[in-house]
Amino acid sequence: MAIYPELKGRIAAVTGAAQGIGASTAREFAKQGTLVALLDIDEVGAQQVATEIKSTGARVMTVRTDVTDDKSVTDALAKVAAEFGGIDILVNSAGGYGKLTGVEELPIDDWDRTVTLNLRGTFLMCKRVIPYLKKSKAGRIINVSSISGRTLFGSTSPAYAASKAGVIQLTRFLAIELGPSGITSNSIAPITTLTPRVRALRSEANIEAIAAQIPLRRLPDPEDHANAMVFLASDSASYLNGVALDINGGRILM
Repeated sequence: MAIYPELKGRIAAVTGAAQGIGASTAREFAKQGTLVALLDIDEVGAQQVATEIKSTGARVMTVRTDVTDDKSVTDALAKVAAEFGGIDILVNSAGGYGKLTGVEELPIDDWDRTVTLNLRGTFLMCKRVIPYLKKSKAGRIINVSSISGRTLFGSTSPAYAASKAGVIQLTRFLAIELGPSGITSNSIAPITTLTPRVRALRSEANIEAIAAQIPLRRLPDPEDHANAMVFLASDSASYLNGVALDINGGRILM
């Protein structure tokens, strides 16, 4: 793991931090000495991750947050800023989808829930964090998109793919809008990752089939993405802005 001394003492808010990529990202920031706020609707899961991080001596807090609800988002960020003294980094990792199905079979309410979680949730978090980031000397927004938002790959939800493509475009818009304030906005586009959600949705045969199409012949672990996001938050990435960083083992080259 690379060490970025400048991240010590900075303040990161991570959504979807109760499991998967979000939890791994929170752990990696804590290893850097970053103060970490775990934002998730799953209070129990977030608290378990926080307890683990606290055992290392790092400063961490949890806030129950529904990223699709404006008041919940606003209140959560205010609590983080009040407890830690501000916010320097926002990682939007909350997201997902319900069903692997085509457009014709996809229930409309499933479409709405997926787009609301992935795109509205990211929008609300970004919108409400801007005043805090403008007070930071190194403001960072890092959004988790997907390979599905970059190109059609394998079986996925059309709602998920469309919303994740929207996350990339939103990130680019933020890069232009916030760049003059010294705030960078970037996204990562992971391939199917070995998270608990993926293991629940996909069979072992399906996972092996996907891995066989990747030059590295393996699916990534959440830590592969967490390491990239820690880098994007560091001073080493201070001139990267509006980037969609593909983390797919070479499966898609764009």
